[in-house]
Amino acid sequence: MRDRSWKAWALLMAVAVAVAVAVAVAVAVALGALRDHRLAEVRAQLSSANQAVQSFLHRDRLRLSDATARLLRDPLVRDALTRLLANASSVDRFDARHDLARAVFADHFAGFYLLDAAGRVRFSMRDADAGARSPGEVSRALKRLEMGDPFVLSHPFFWRDQLHMWGIRAMRDATGRIIGYFALALGETQVRSLVRPVGRIGRTGESYLVDSRGLMLSASRFEAELRTRGLLGAGQRSVLRVRVAEPGVGDKGQWPLTLAVREALRTHRAGVSLTGYRNYLGVPVFGAWRWDDVLQAAVITEISQQEAMVAYAKARNIVLLMLFVVMVGGLLVTLGYGRMRARAERAANRLRNMLIDSTAEAIYGVDLDGRCTFVNRAFTNMLGFEEHEVLGKMVHGLIHHSHPDGSPYPIEECNIYRAHRERTRVHRDDESFWRKDGGEVKVEYWSHPLFEGNKVVGSVVTFWDITDKRRAEAERARLERQMQHAQRLESLGVLAGGIAHDFNNLLAAILGNATLVRQFLMKDPLKAKERVDRIIQAVDKAAVLCRQMLAYSGKGKFIVKAIDLSRMVDEMTHLLEVSIDKSIVLRYHLAPNLPAVQADEAQLQQVVMNLVTNANEAIGGKSGVIAITTGLMQADAEYLAGCYAAEGVKPGRYAYVEVSDTGCGMDRATIDRIFDPFFTTKQTGRGLGMSAVLGIVRGHHGALRVYSEPGRGTTFKFLLPVDESLAPEQVREARRELARFDGGLVLVVDDEETVREMACMMLEDMGFETIAAADGQQALDMYRKHRKRIRLVLTDLTMPHVDGRELFMRLRRLDPDCRIILTSGYNSQDAIQQFAGKGLAGFVQKPFTAEALHAAVAKVLGGGQ
Repeated sequence: MRDRSWKAWALLMAVAVAVAVAVAVAVAVALGALRDHRLAEVRAQLSSANQAVQSFLHRDRLRLSDATARLLRDPLVRDALTRLLANASSVDRFDARHDLARAVFADHFAGFYLLDAAGRVRFSMRDADAGARSPGEVSRALKRLEMGDPFVLSHPFFWRDQLHMWGIRAMRDATGRIIGYFALALGETQVRSLVRPVGRIGRTGESYLVDSRGLMLSASRFEAELRTRGLLGAGQRSVLRVRVAEPGVGDKGQWPLTLAVREALRTHRAGVSLTGYRNYLGVPVFGAWRWDDVLQAAVITEISQQEAMVAYAKARNIVLLMLFVVMVGGLLVTLGYGRMRARAERAANRLRNMLIDSTAEAIYGVDLDGRCTFVNRAFTNMLGFEEHEVLGKMVHGLIHHSHPDGSPYPIEECNIYRAHRERTRVHRDDESFWRKDGGEVKVEYWSHPLFEGNKVVGSVVTFWDITDKRRAEAERARLERQMQHAQRLESLGVLAGGIAHDFNNLLAAILGNATLVRQFLMKDPLKAKERVDRIIQAVDKAAVLCRQMLAYSGKGKFIVKAIDLSRMVDEMTHLLEVSIDKSIVLRYHLAPNLPAVQADEAQLQQVVMNLVTNANEAIGGKSGVIAITTGLMQADAEYLAGCYAAEGVKPGRYAYVEVSDTGCGMDRATIDRIFDPFFTTKQTGRGLGMSAVLGIVRGHHGALRVYSEPGRGTTFKFLLPVDESLAPEQVREARRELARFDGGLVLVVDDEETVREMACMMLEDMGFETIAAADGQQALDMYRKHRKRIRLVLTDLTMPHVDGRELFMRLRRLDPDCRIILTSGYNSQDAIQQFAGKGLAGFVQKPFTAEALHAAVAKVLGGGQ
């Protein structure tokens, strides 16, 4: 009995021990799972905080980069930098410094530094800085610029007993060689914003930056504690004063860097430590790190192990306490925890589904194979599918199988899957999704990679229907085209009216004087000659108006030669000064040794005179300044896109003339109309004005830029392409007395009888015999008949039946030695370019004088006697 009871007791003990062991194992497993779950949450929390800090810093850096780029695009800043880099006078340097300082302070920067290629300070806000060697942190930043970075934000550094941060951009010449650096010192507020504690987690956690030497680049949350422990001096800030090392014995300069910093500097990769290590305060922490190549710094995020695991510790103590009290209690706690997690996950799923379904945008998810993992209600409403019809299916084949034009869209080319393939966000607004019924939906979508830790598990796509938006844009474009067409018709109407008015005045003068000539011809020849002179003056004015119309159309280039724009403006100095009010000051900033441009000097002088005259009228008799500047610039496509008359103009090197005034300025509506013919802000239209300026610039393959604000003055800047192979030269023409030729027969071809008669009379006065033809076919017949006697053919370009070009080709085939002079109302470049290399003997611009015709004939026949 005793043996039986002992055996029963032993069995009971064995069962109890087995139960105890089973319970202990179960509790240990449960506690292990709880700890692992908490560690996974800590890992995700640290990684997410670390990445968020990195993104925040990148946004701050990008904002500063945009600010410096915008500042450098300012013409005033570029002009000031150009003057500082050139060997300018002390006054110019002072003005340039003043202009730069004003622009820099306006953008909330504390100052600027112009560094030479060796890194020495060439110019700054203070003369005392000139010649100083830039600090070591700046030198390291310059090396990154040399390697191709467009912008570098330096690390914090102490210079002249102050904490500095500089944003630096390289300045390059036309060949791409670095000629210096432009550095902007961040203001105190900006520096304080960048070096403040960049992030915090809980009570003991923080995020901070560390440079390659292990020095802290952002302020510590625990500066007071650092001072208490003697790791930071009284009044000192932690930036650049704290070396992120584990406190130990001996010289703190020999203490080893913390594990997070060592791993970030050694591997230049992201990592997380959940085994724990001591931070720079000696506190055991969990940490995450990543090296950022753009910032050239490590981003560290840490939280104390005690705080991170406090929830786990509490749960463990409760479980152990319950294990001591009752084994069953521990089992119930474990089961309860499992049920709690399941309820939490179900609640989280319900909340997620509720949020997704409540959004107006359609959303769906795909895994790495392209199969749909979830959709929201907006997706099914928009595309007509039921949820079960897309879940688990290859969603590309259902909704994204074709391009907007109906052509097949292979899945391997799908932009949506780039998100998880390339681990990047993808945005498109030029594609279509397809409804279940086959209808097209134009969409704008964003595809975001979905991460679990550092692993991509799929993508989440959000999209919305932009069909109505696209339809509205097309309608708006149609209305804009109609409005532009109406504006062009209005401009043509104004142009036609203005030209008709001016030509009527000229014709009235010509007709009236011709009538008087007929009256005075016999009884008073002197008065008749005087009236003829008046007719010639009126014709000259008509020719000027024609040249203005050609300039307006961009076809007004006549005498082309190599011109130095600075020399041209310099030679106009006296003319310009007598053309403006006495209360106005003219200032010149003329660049020396400008490359030559191919241009008509008279037309360019007309452009400068028009711009200076407009500037004088804009100042309106008050005291003011008109500045004329010349220079050389590299114009890229973005700059030319903001210019007028830049259609077809290619990026490259351009010489420019800039006319600025301190007058009343113009609003946007006025700027949009200043190039309309006969438009004026004064009384009635007095000429083609700025439209002729635009036409001249267009005819020289240049571009025109306008800057103006009401009350702040106006700047006109026209650019002309340079030709390095040309050297500027004066073209002087000597007037020669007309001489007679040694006779011969000239064939004159023109469909206008008056022009034929005039040309024949001029040629006969030079000693020639003439025969005339009214069209090309008649001219061919006459040439065959009189071929042996004809020395020269003078023909118009535009004629009915057989025009001048066809006549030229047929005459050359009939007689390769035939000498032909062309006449046309168009300029020589437009008229003769189709005859290049084909043996055209000469060209005379209509209307022409006897002197001009004599010069063309002399050039072909070798001069008169």
